[in-house]
Amino acid sequence: MELHVGSPVVRGGLTLFPVFNGAAVSGRGYDLGAGSLEVAERAGTPVVAELVVTNRGARPALLPEGELVTGGRQDRVVARPVLVGAGRSTVVPVRCVEQNRWAGGGGHARTGERAPVAVRSAVDDQAAVWRRVAGYGDGGGGGFADVARSRREQARRLVRDVRPAAFQSGVLAGVAGRPLLLEVFDSPRTLAAVWDDLLAGVAVDAVGADPVVTPGYRARRFVRHLPGVPLRPVAGGDATGFAGSTERYRVSGLSWRGRSVVTVAVNAAHPLVTA
Repeated sequence: MELHVGSPVVRGGLTLFPVFNGAAVSGRGYDLGAGSLEVAERAGTPVVAELVVTNRGARPALLPEGELVTGGRQDRVVARPVLVGAGRSTVVPVRCVEQNRWAGGGGHARTGERAPVAVRSAVDDQAAVWRRVAGYGDGGGGGFADVARSRREQARRLVRDVRPAAFQSGVLAGVAGRPLLLEVFDSPRTLAAVWDDLLAGVAVDAVGADPVVTPGYRARRFVRHLPGVPLRPVAGGDATGFAGSTERYRVSGLSWRGRSVVTVAVNAAHPLVTA
């Protein structure tokens, strides 16, 4: 990808840079699966770290990383992005965000909402996910939807007037003066579809953060060094998933039809991630 970072919008401790993808496409060949993706526990013996996603639609559907799904035996967060082919099912890696429940039905509801980056960055360690979730509330150990209710409402108010620019395909979010998350797609249409929930998830971590602007040179440097992260193939459903990490980056994404459909990069050195 050829990425260009634009001029930011600042809301308190949150700095949002538009990212333009020089390889963006107009015809995606997939959608976001609204109404066509079904999420369920694994048949037989359910598994905490896995859910089954079935696409009842006529086109492949993208399930974004960090999406919260509620119900089933417990609420989960999607650990990596997955592309589910039309009429197909795939096993999706997830983590629990509701520690004290393992009971209920087999089906899940897609909320569209995204977990905050502090939770998303901990998906390699289930215990760390639970600690991060508890940190958003009173420590009562409930699900993210309950413990973080007040902060989620504040987060949506913080970014409710921010809209994507024309031709924008991604966003780089800085919190308290440092880059935190880069998420970029192959199409401005995809970014527009996930915009409100993506920004609200990032803004949860900015509520109460020091009102320090993230400088443009830090944002551009974060993007400039991203190609140096070594990547390995991982499961991605009908796409080829990739992932990689260094002391500075945690990267995941999907390649499909010769292009990167989505690339996610978290600043692994940010205090919100290392705490």
